[in-house]
Amino acid sequence: MTADPLSLLRSVDLLFEGVVTSPAAWPDEALASWAEEAVASEPAEKTVVRPLNRCLRAARKLRDFWATPPPGVLDASVGWRSRVDIALGSRAWRPTLDLAVAGLDAAPSAELFEEVRARFRVVNSELWMEGVTFDEWVHRERGCTPNS
Repeated sequence: MTADPLSLLRSVDLLFEGVVTSPAAWPDEALASWAEEAVASEPAEKTVVRPLNRCLRAARKLRDFWATPPPGVLDASVGWRSRVDIALGSRAWRPTLDLAVAGLDAAPSAELFEEVRARFRVVNSELWMEGVTFDEWVHRERGCTPNS
């Protein structure tokens, strides 16, 4: 994985937030620019490119849904994450889980472990590694201690 996975996840979250709260600010050109910037630092590997492309497709669908939401759906008090869920449900979050898992596989960190745990629950409606610490997971998965 070439790009920083936590930065990519934050970037996707900001993209999703933007397209569901201000859809008019995200024409196709802005989405294309976002995609170019997301992998601008280095050529991205397949484990990054595919999920990012799926995030981009989800962002277009989210933007289009919230540009003209069905009557009775839009409530000003609904947070951006709920707006994503209303429009696309867990399938919008699947590629972000894939990014988090790829990042955790490539460069395990406690932060990525928690991202996978949180996103797994959203996508699959089940717990992942509940009650297991990052250090325990690394020892179990890699047979070593973190950072060794």
